[in-house]
Order: sequence, then structure tokens, then C-alpha cells
Amino acid sequence: TEEKLQNIVFWISEHQEDYMRAWLDGYTVEKPQLFYLRDELTGQFLAKDNQFKNEDRYFFWNGADPLTHSIGTAWKLTFTQQEIGSMETGSYEQIPVPVEDGE
Repeated sequence: TEEKLQNIVFWISEHQEDYMRAWLDGYTVEKPQLFYLRDELTGQFLAKDNQFKNEDRYFFWNGADPLTHSIGTAWKLTFTQQEIGSMETGSYEQIPVPVEDGE
């Protein structure tokens, strides 16, 4: 959008040296650490239903263990620290998602 483009141009003008270093030397975008949230009492994982785009609907995940099986895209089972901070998570254990090489 026009607003995003203006923000980018403004950032570049305010950070010219950083921008040129990244342009010349290359750069890496750091991905945030993701966590699974497992209920400490039941052992079930918290999941967000991705079918509801305009609202957050959370459920207990009853499918295959997400630590050992792929779950597809209909459900979100990993959350950033920022997302967790905005939730009222109660008694959930935060389990870090392993970072794969090259990601």
C-alpha cells in the first residue's frame, strides 16, 4: 500500500548506513522463537482454529502429537512469545519449537 511504501522510504532515510550495509553485505531476518503450549494438568496442546479469520477461537488439540507429527494448516499450534503474552494462558507449559538448520 502507499502507506507501507512511505514507511519503508522513511525507515531507509533514517537508517541509511544500516540499509547500505545490508545491501552490500547481505542480511538475515531473525525469526521469532515459537512455542507449543501444553496444559500442565491434561497434557493437551492449545490450538487455534485458522478457519475463523476475524476472531480467535482456541481449543484443546486432540489429534496426533504435534511434537512428532505434521498437523497441516487448518490449526495453529505454535505461538510467539508476543502472542502468548497477549493471551490468558493459565497453566500452560511453553515448549520451544526446534529451529531447523537453514531456517
